Amino acid sequence: MGSTNWREDDQSVDEELWRKFLSAIEEHIGTAKFSTWFDPLKYLGRDGPCLRIQVPHRFHREWLSEHYLPLMVQTARQLAGSEATIRFEVGGKEPAAPVSEALPGATASTPASPAAPAPIEESPFNQRLTFENFVVGPGNQLAHAACLAVAQRPAEAYNPLFLYGGVGLGKTHLLHSIGHYVHNTRPNLRVAYVSSENFLNDLVNAIQAHEVVEFRNTYRTYNILMIDDIQFIAGKERTQEEFFHTFNDLYNSQRQIVLTSDRSPREMATLEDRLRSRFEWGMIADLQPPDLETRLAILKKKAALLEVDLPDEVGYLIANAIKADVRKLEGALNRLVLQGRVLQQRFLTEEMAQAVLRDMLDRSEPAITVERIQEVVSAHFKIPLTLLTSSKRTKQVAMARQVAMYLARELTKNSLPDIGRYFGGRDHTTVLHGCDKIKELLEHDAKLRAEVDLLVTRLQE
Repeated sequence: MGSTNWREDDQSVDEELWRKFLSAIEEHIGTAKFSTWFDPLKYLGRDGPCLRIQVPHRFHREWLSEHYLPLMVQTARQLAGSEATIRFEVGGKEPAAPVSEALPGATASTPASPAAPAPIEESPFNQRLTFENFVVGPGNQLAHAACLAVAQRPAEAYNPLFLYGGVGLGKTHLLHSIGHYVHNTRPNLRVAYVSSENFLNDLVNAIQAHEVVEFRNTYRTYNILMIDDIQFIAGKERTQEEFFHTFNDLYNSQRQIVLTSDRSPREMATLEDRLRSRFEWGMIADLQPPDLETRLAILKKKAALLEVDLPDEVGYLIANAIKADVRKLEGALNRLVLQGRVLQQRFLTEEMAQAVLRDMLDRSEPAITVERIQEVVSAHFKIPLTLLTSSKRTKQVAMARQVAMYLARELTKNSLPDIGRYFGGRDHTTVLHGCDKIKELLEHDAKLRAEVDLLVTRLQE
């Protein structure tokens, strides 16, 4: 590249360097990305070594800062042959705080190397969370197939796509997999992955900064919008209102929407009905805890990525101990491998696994007892524990007692007669009737489903 100094007081030189700057950026990132992120920019001039660049709104500035700033600084320095920094200013407003990146090896007295700018990572997606690294089993087969179809044909296959399941079952992995696939096969599409918390924070910041229009323009121009843990917008009136209109705009523009949650739409008691109905327009797929064979396959895949040999007996030990959370499953293997390397052990043995992971494995599946269920249920319904075993049959007490019986049947290995003995010596037919009643109510009572889910979560903590 040339070495014309950007500091020269000559507007024509500045404009020529700006054209060369844009041309170099486009050559590096491609026309599609360039048109999205650099066409809207306006060169405002310079303040010493600082290049002032106008961006259309705050979200554009943040994206450039996170994904392209090192490339921009390096390109500017190579063109000028001297020190250069970048400052983004939101259009029509006071200058934003300077945004610059101090790159090593380039000073005013030492021209930068004319070599092409080093490639930078543009994808916001975790490099390990791809379709290739996702282990498919009976509990996630439908969700995996739906996500792959969405990645291959956005807004054509399933729109919206709603994934739900417990913590650590692969929902976030599948979102990143979609992002990777689209990024590699259709880089011209704009893909966003955010948590519902980030969506809420962006909305609050936009309201405070009087930039709601910019917020809407940003979220409604993505070709694919993926929001993780959407359940957290339930009960937040302004956030639900904004997302309702964002959803409509994207859907009507034939843009893909993918959402994840820890529960199905019908189980979100405080979600607005109009959003619930839209979430149910497309495909709903749940993810269940992996079976033993799938857990073993996950461990084998993880071991291969870590470049270690996992003996079958060690795999079985971990897979039998951690059943409901893939993150914990992989975390156990990570811990074992790290300890083996620290101790310079050549092979992972069952004895090592038992010694190193004893505490983690002992706590991975806490025992749930009928007594513990009674304590949690009585605290939740705000009634004395003794009433659960009494003969009192008021509506509130009867409901709490039947919920506790239902949970005891679902979460413990106790027989119906055993459960009855914990509840004041009731016979097994009474217990069965109570369990069946709760099971029937759960099919159409969203509030009760939410309460039971909360109780299960507390019992598993």
